[in-house]
Amino acid sequence: MVSPEYKVPSAICQVSGGKAVVTTDVGQNQMWAAQFFRYTRPRTFISSGGLGTMGFGLPACIGAQFGRRDELAVCITGDGGVQMNFQELVVAVEHRLPIVVVILNNGYLGMVRQWQELFYDRRYSGVTLTGNPDFARLAEAHGATGLRCAGRAELRETIERALATDGPVLVDVPHWAAEWTWLPAAERVLEAAAADAGVRVGSTVSRIVTDPWVARY
Repeated sequence: MVSPEYKVPSAICQVSGGKAVVTTDVGQNQMWAAQFFRYTRPRTFISSGGLGTMGFGLPACIGAQFGRRDELAVCITGDGGVQMNFQELVVAVEHRLPIVVVILNNGYLGMVRQWQELFYDRRYSGVTLTGNPDFARLAEAHGATGLRCAGRAELRETIERALATDGPVLVDVPHWAAEWTWLPAAERVLEAAAADAGVRVGSTVSRIVTDPWVARY
């Protein structure tokens, strides 16, 4: 098991040098990818945003790779969302697209489970994915390379291997279901971004949103 889960997008960022087009599905994987992969260029984070489109990540990654043939395209997804469109992996295989699909696999619809735990007294309903396949073998059955990361100590090595492999690669990363992703209220987000950009602590929200650093985000 790899824990905490944010280590995964951080490791991808470190190994790739931050030079990747990242697509996501919806939920915890989306939040961690947004928060812990450090983006330095525009149009390199592709997500369905608040639309909540499960299954978006893999086909979006394929499209991004078609559009940017010379760049690395990575899909950070969950074990729920990836199964919505897993069959699209054959498109990447057919065209030998060197995409990397990383599945944060916790056996649940993680974000829905999180809300049920926090706000519905742990009355879980429809969030347990007990019938998950062996994703690495499923990728191989489609003609792609399938890898599995068994623990945090292997994470960087597994990502390095994935990025060095020709053709489409899928990496299955099992992790604990009990960890949450939490996005603070808007003012907290702006304050964090402002601090990262060097805007003085104590700036008001109105001051922050008009500072020049906003154009870089």
